[in-house]
Amino acid sequence: MRFLALFLLIPLIEVVVFIQVGGHIGALWTILLTLATAVTGITLVKTQGVRTFYAAKSQLAQGEAPAMAVVEGILLLLAGVMLMIPGFVSDAMGALLLLPFAREACATTILEKALSARANRAQSAHKQNTIDGQFRRED
Repeated sequence: MRFLALFLLIPLIEVVVFIQVGGHIGALWTILLTLATAVTGITLVKTQGVRTFYAAKSQLAQGEAPAMAVVEGILLLLAGVMLMIPGFVSDAMGALLLLPFAREACATTILEKALSARANRAQSAHKQNTIDGQFRRED
């Protein structure tokens, strides 16, 4: 239900912001600004994506799991998609994900939640496999 609400609410917010910005700076400048953010976003995602790829590659070479680099790469992909969607709200959210400190904070939060969820599943699976009973040896 929340997904459906977001699916309907976000485009409405984008339209309202488009109308407000277009009213202040004009329709042509609004369209040009939207195109400029898309081109700038693609360029930034490409350069930072290459940097993230090399970070993951160096972590693998050192024998470490590149979990952080993988999550950051997924967030960069999400940022690119958000910057490609026409709209100022999605552009702002995509640009926020392009900032290294914001992306690192999001990646850390995602990894912590994923690891704690995995630990909780492992604990509940372990508890389900335990059978209480008595044992008596007969020779």
